Amino acid sequence: MTKSSINKLRRRFILMSFIAFLSVMLLMGGMIFLINYQVSDTQIKNTLDYIVENNGDISEKDHFRRDGDDSAPEDSFSKMWTEMFNTGLDSSPEFRFATRYFSVFFSESGEVENVITSNIAAVSSDQAKKYGMKAFKDNQRYGRVDQYYYQLDSREDGTLVVFLDCSSHEKVSHRLFSIIVGLICIGALGMFIIVIFLSKRMIMPEIRSAERQKQFITNAGHELKTPLSVIKANTELDIMINGENEWNASTLRQTEHMTSMIHDLIMIARSDEAEKEEDLTDTDISQTVKDAVKNFESRAFQVEKTLEMKVTDGIIMKADQSKISQLVSLLIDNAIKYCDEKGRITVELSSKGKNIRFVVSNDYKDGAGLDCSKFFERFYRADESHNNSKGGYGIGLSIAETIVRKYRGTIKANWNGGIIHFICTFKSL
Repeated sequence: MTKSSINKLRRRFILMSFIAFLSVMLLMGGMIFLINYQVSDTQIKNTLDYIVENNGDISEKDHFRRDGDDSAPEDSFSKMWTEMFNTGLDSSPEFRFATRYFSVFFSESGEVENVITSNIAAVSSDQAKKYGMKAFKDNQRYGRVDQYYYQLDSREDGTLVVFLDCSSHEKVSHRLFSIIVGLICIGALGMFIIVIFLSKRMIMPEIRSAERQKQFITNAGHELKTPLSVIKANTELDIMINGENEWNASTLRQTEHMTSMIHDLIMIARSDEAEKEEDLTDTDISQTVKDAVKNFESRAFQVEKTLEMKVTDGIIMKADQSKISQLVSLLIDNAIKYCDEKGRITVELSSKGKNIRFVVSNDYKDGAGLDCSKFFERFYRADESHNNSKGGYGIGLSIAETIVRKYRGTIKANWNGGIIHFICTFKSL
């Protein structure tokens, strides 16, 4: 892996870790809030039920636990669990004084007969009647008006509506929601910082390994050039003295292949190096493409293939001209190499707004069913036999992809109707 690909993997790891952590935090926070809401809602309904059972007035009622279980759990865990999910009523004598409620009685004809507001100071009799009329008209068993939850109980002699002040429950819910959101934000920020720090330490060995690998390829390539040059010179001398035969011709051919492969490997190692900002200049992409096409015209003519060019003039991009020229040459060379006999190769360059589109296409009738996404893998060959008759080692397109990504562009290949297209898109910087 290259340094850039390792850093890309690191960014992806940070993003996925952050999303996973945030998802878990949101799930846990949401469950806590929903459980608290459910427990509070059940407690409110139980309280309303109790007041309704006592005809809308518990001011003189001695209160005990409704389920008749006055025994507290012995162990601390059971006690904590009971307190956490307890939806029953408070069994202490203070319950009737702490509960803020008011009641409204309606006759069978819908007239207000009686109003009880002795257990609440914030609501007058007239206000209680207004709240009662609204609940009576809604005709729902449970409902809410402002911060008051109510329960409507239809009876033979009329209707009783009991209202319970739940502002304290709402304050607790709002406080809990704020705490959950705050903890999630703080936790997410802390986790993000920790993951960035740890991921940087985690990838350092991989970056050093990639640097050593690149250095090894460069050094090995230079070391192999000398013996290959000697082998080639000796083979050419043998051909001059003894004449050409299948043995020395094969040796010379394989030596040339090895030299070409070493050249490509060194090119890969160098292409992975970061582009320096000062090397980027305003480059006339149109002229660069035209010059590259002219360099391949004679080669295309020799192999009886038609090379066409459709280039829009005046397209400028901030780039290293040598890299763009290399990209164009690699794609045209690949098109000539794999184009059908007496086929057509088309080179197109156009722009729309800030988008630059460069396309190299060629006739390729055998492209149906191929996975074009694999073309950019190093040493990939569509021909599984690895026949060298067309030359190359599956490195050129990988280098082309590296160049495109340096300029934050995209490159893709697709086959349609007997023609394969290599499409590069850039943003003019």
